[in-house]
Amino acid sequence: MNYWSEVLWRLLDSKLKTSLDLVKIQAAIVYLKFIKGARHLTMLFFLLVVFAVVLAVAASFGAAYIIIPLIVVPVMFSQKRWLRASKVDQLLQEALKQ
Repeated sequence: MNYWSEVLWRLLDSKLKTSLDLVKIQAAIVYLKFIKGARHLTMLFFLLVVFAVVLAVAASFGAAYIIIPLIVVPVMFSQKRWLRASKVDQLLQEALKQ
């Protein structure tokens, strides 16, 4: 009786560990999609504000106020920067760690 319970326990333990690993990966995927959506919404709002200000000021100060935001905005909202800032890269590494 003890032998069979040990075998059953080992089988269940390995299945449980695999299931938990899959749940962690799924949670990381959902979190990553949420961060991606939040990034897109923030970028859209920021772009609307920046371009409204740029268009208002560009008439008096020239092309620098148009060119600088066109360089700064893509750098600030790069996917790599958002992954590091939201710690999703660490979450994915933990979820995928064997």
